[in-house]
Amino acid sequence: MVARGTVARGTVARGTVAITWGLALALGSGLGLGCGDDGQARETNDTTTPTSGGTEGSATDSGATDPSADGTATDTAETSDTSQAQRPNWHEDIAPFVAQSCRGCHTAGSVAPFPMDDYEQTWPLAAAMLLQIDAAAMPPWHAIETDECSPPNGFKHDPRLTPEQIEMMHAWVDLGMPEGDPANAVPVPEPPSTDLADPTATDFMQGSIDVQPEGPVLDFFHCLSLDPGNGEEVFVDGMQVIPGNDAIAHHVLVYIDIDGASAAWPDGQRLDCGGGTGGISNVRLVGAWVPGSLPMEPPEGVGIRLPAGARILLNMHYHAAVTGPETDGGTGIALRWTTTPPQYVSDFRLIGVPGVDGSLTTAPFFIPAGATDHVEEVEFSVPTVGGADVRIWSILNHMHKVGVDMKVSVMRGGEELCLVQTPAYDYNWQRIYEYDADVGDTFRVQAGDVVRVRCTYDNTLDNPSVVEALQEVGLDQPQDVQLGEGTLDEMCITGVGVAIGP
Repeated sequence: MVARGTVARGTVARGTVAITWGLALALGSGLGLGCGDDGQARETNDTTTPTSGGTEGSATDSGATDPSADGTATDTAETSDTSQAQRPNWHEDIAPFVAQSCRGCHTAGSVAPFPMDDYEQTWPLAAAMLLQIDAAAMPPWHAIETDECSPPNGFKHDPRLTPEQIEMMHAWVDLGMPEGDPANAVPVPEPPSTDLADPTATDFMQGSIDVQPEGPVLDFFHCLSLDPGNGEEVFVDGMQVIPGNDAIAHHVLVYIDIDGASAAWPDGQRLDCGGGTGGISNVRLVGAWVPGSLPMEPPEGVGIRLPAGARILLNMHYHAAVTGPETDGGTGIALRWTTTPPQYVSDFRLIGVPGVDGSLTTAPFFIPAGATDHVEEVEFSVPTVGGADVRIWSILNHMHKVGVDMKVSVMRGGEELCLVQTPAYDYNWQRIYEYDADVGDTFRVQAGDVVRVRCTYDNTLDNPSVVEALQEVGLDQPQDVQLGEGTLDEMCITGVGVAIGP
């Protein structure tokens, strides 16, 4: 077995041949950012080809060696009768959880750099997959339980593999990725549906947006204004972004433009709007989308207020496709709502800096060039809640590219109660984490609570996101960083979904 989180071993046994870490690392570079990466599976001589049973293969010119005791390849005929019966194998064991946890992104035509729709597409990636799984980089999920954070509830739509599935993946690689007998294939679930059930209204963008690489710049941010068409105040209990082009849609932040001011944008677009809202100020952040995201649905009995005349504003993060220019001509949003006020009305509170609730514990905010493990903290005293039942049902962490770790806690009576931690924060993977619990079982806010937001930064070239940010602006050395919206500015903000009931 391969030790968790390490690449120290020279090879991964593959039945009677070996697959080198050269292939694993080559493919791993494409897997590292998952759906948003521009990597490609590269041709390499460090490969082997399985037989129909998946347990035999012939080494190419890579110099891979046979791990058998005498250094000679095992006779294929000696194992062909049993190769299809080996467990775990693809058809009986591996395919179901690959479909469930990987194919939301890694399917033909999606933004991931290579599909995993069948055995032939997946087995050559197995060693690289194992590296990413052991490093907790794939499937992408950043709300992690740590020694200092045990969230009050689990989260919906958590794609991480179970310990049993991880062990099974190790055993499959150790056996040489056997395919198994298709006649014994177990039912493979379809990837979870990204369609919102029974939407009340759906609206799509006007016109189109072209996206293509511009030198080292691969990421673009454009804003769209959509009209939900509600003639009266409604309460949203389901929403889903509908990407117009899976090949370039990296992530989306969803806001309610309360006054409908973005209706004045030509064709409902504000290009190059950065990470914000294109100059629209009276907004509320209400959702986020990344490839493979399921519809966002508040707990039963909770609704998001959508005023009459308000618009939906999408901040689109496009990642240029490596295949060349692409066009988004059809992004939209589906909403499901009711006109009946729910038991709990949802509100989103932004806590942090700059310009939202809370204050720095040590001002001013400043991250020196070359700083590692630099911490900035914001605290926010919860206003008196009176007799209301106030629950936290979702949470979003937000920093820019210098950020590496973010933790949100509630301080109560000398005790720190952690709500969420993203210890391997990645600007390219931002999502709203929804607690997987009935609203009455989620964290209850009390008078006197203090929300503490801790942001940790690495402003060195050891941080790949810093290197990326510097390249985008033509620099090669870290710079002093302050608060702001720009590529080399920073933030420390959490968005908290609060359900307010009687």
